[in-house]
Amino acid sequence: MLHGANIICLSSIDWAFNWQLPQEVASAFAAGGNRILFVENTGVRRPTFKDAPRLRARFRNWRRAEGGVHRDGHGVDVHSPLLLPFPYARAAVAISARLLLRTVRKWLRRDPGRPLIVITFLPTPLARAVIRALEPDLAVYYCADRLTETSAEARKLHHSEPQLLAEADLVLTTSHGLLATAATVAKRVEFLPCGVRSSEFEQARRDSDRRSAAGLAGPVIGFTGTLRKHIDVALLTEVAGLAPDLRFVFVGPVEVDVSRLAAHRNVRLIGPVPHSEVVRHTAGFDVGILPYVITDYTADVMPVKLKEFLAAGLPVLATALPEICRFADQHPGLITFAGDARNFVKGLRAAAAENAAGLVARRMEVARQYDWSEQIARMSGWMESLLAAGR
Repeated sequence: MLHGANIICLSSIDWAFNWQLPQEVASAFAAGGNRILFVENTGVRRPTFKDAPRLRARFRNWRRAEGGVHRDGHGVDVHSPLLLPFPYARAAVAISARLLLRTVRKWLRRDPGRPLIVITFLPTPLARAVIRALEPDLAVYYCADRLTETSAEARKLHHSEPQLLAEADLVLTTSHGLLATAATVAKRVEFLPCGVRSSEFEQARRDSDRRSAAGLAGPVIGFTGTLRKHIDVALLTEVAGLAPDLRFVFVGPVEVDVSRLAAHRNVRLIGPVPHSEVVRHTAGFDVGILPYVITDYTADVMPVKLKEFLAAGLPVLATALPEICRFADQHPGLITFAGDARNFVKGLRAAAAENAAGLVARRMEVARQYDWSEQIARMSGWMESLLAAGR
């Protein structure tokens, strides 16, 4: 395991948001004996009114740290930067880069002499400017999403992302579609899908009394993560209406109108909770669902929650995202697909009955193949070999 390095993580999300890939990578390398500076999301678009709560939290964190960094319980130093909200304006990017670099260099001066690594989850002009200025021993771009498809403004990444793909010493991708794109220009590209803390979900299932943490009797149909535009809320609303005997639990933030869905008496919206609570809720589900809308963006999405559901021993019902279909072909019999409400309900009822001990054990066994310890070990091995070779 890589150790003894200074690692700057330019994250695509804030530290206290849903526990996702950037936090897993940062906390794992911190546990491995590296100094980690986690720079919270610097954005791929200008903020809007809906971002106000996140921006208020960002300002509070920035003020609490006096503009610098604060130590998280996972041994990670977190920086909440206040930057100009114009991610594609050349002058604004130059000013933001100087502001960010001032904090980064101050952090580096506290313990110099270590190898310097930058891991960016953003392909923005600002990320490229920071990497160029720091001249790290290793630059890694972890490409987890097709960010160009997330908003009209983010389409401007069509210019900077190919440049970062070509400049990075190592590119990691979470889906085969992203892998194919990166392979056309990257010097070194590897497929590294998101992992799972399999033991946590397995233990939670053993500790569970098989009732949902939301206090509902089964069959409980569960979803964890953000309810956003990429989730088929219209499909879910129709499904909940067709199946009043099923209980639907949604754990995570809400970013779209879910009033019609929430109006059903068999629907419970839990809201955002800490990662430990996500694990506890998941263990109480009878079926995990992945109801994505199929778009150019989601065509390259590989949901983290798929492996979390399997690690908890759950049957999974999904819409036919290409990456989930590939996974299902690789691991037959673990995932059921449905594209309309009536078939979704039919699939849910069948899946809820598929919880024999042998099936539960097989799901957990497959999830263990993607444990974060294994995924981070692969990532660390590639990084160490590049450092040893001088890139």
